[in-house]
Amino acid sequence: MNEPVIRPATAHDAHVLALLLNSSQEPHFHTTAARLTASIQQKPGQHLVAERQGRLVGGLSLGFPEFHPQHVWLGFSLHPDHRTPELARRLLAQAAARAGGRKLAWTSVRADYLNAQPDLKTLGFREVHRTFGGGFFLDAPPVGVEALETRLQQQGISIRPALVFKDDPRLGDLYASVRGEKMTAEPTIPAASETLHDPDSLWEAAFVAIEADEVVGLALPERSRLDAWNAVLLVCPGVRRRGIGTALQARVCAALHAQGFSFLNTAGVGTDAAYLGVLRRLGANIEPDWVAFGAALP
Repeated sequence: MNEPVIRPATAHDAHVLALLLNSSQEPHFHTTAARLTASIQQKPGQHLVAERQGRLVGGLSLGFPEFHPQHVWLGFSLHPDHRTPELARRLLAQAAARAGGRKLAWTSVRADYLNAQPDLKTLGFREVHRTFGGGFFLDAPPVGVEALETRLQQQGISIRPALVFKDDPRLGDLYASVRGEKMTAEPTIPAASETLHDPDSLWEAAFVAIEADEVVGLALPERSRLDAWNAVLLVCPGVRRRGIGTALQARVCAALHAQGFSFLNTAGVGTDAAYLGVLRRLGANIEPDWVAFGAALP
């Protein structure tokens, strides 16, 4: 008698639906009712709501990315009093009915918001991978790295601007040797590019490490909506644990600070322990993990 009604969202639902949505995700992604109204109107049928006795008790957004044609990306936003497996299953069944032949469901949640989600494991989801985010506030260049660079120089390792090495095949060889560490996060992080020549790459703020005429490290930032993103930090496995990655990252931060950037966004696959260690040593702000879950659609 008191079963929820699952139906497509309308503009009339946007005010309450925005509150439900914002209660279940990171504040950085909070949205307004006006933005949500526009999305509902532009993507009919890709926002569902659950209604019980005339009140909204939950929502579900659906995404159909072209670059993952088998996936439906889902976002649950259930009222705190109605975060039950039963309601989530009803919404998931409606998503399956609208999947257009897609067989896999995916969702991603920041770890500190997992308690705002339904029990995903009960719904058949399994953890696929973890990624981390964060970054450096560039109000001043890094300090205390001069001694590190001096020590590296004494070992025969120099840190140099990378621009003159942009087309050097040795960079491609270095990248190929460590690509596997940078790409194992499907479906959220696609395979690492085969090339270092992304048009958004900031080569004027990039640096290489050279030892005995060999390129043993590279730090190459990239423009993004978050000011700049340190998309590539590579150190040859055979020379790690000597501070090369830390020195390269510090040089990038200093160069971006000098160019007027206020923030350097950093992110990576949770299994990339070497990169995460560099960020922590330099005092980056590391956010809670993003956890990706996948499931077969019912």
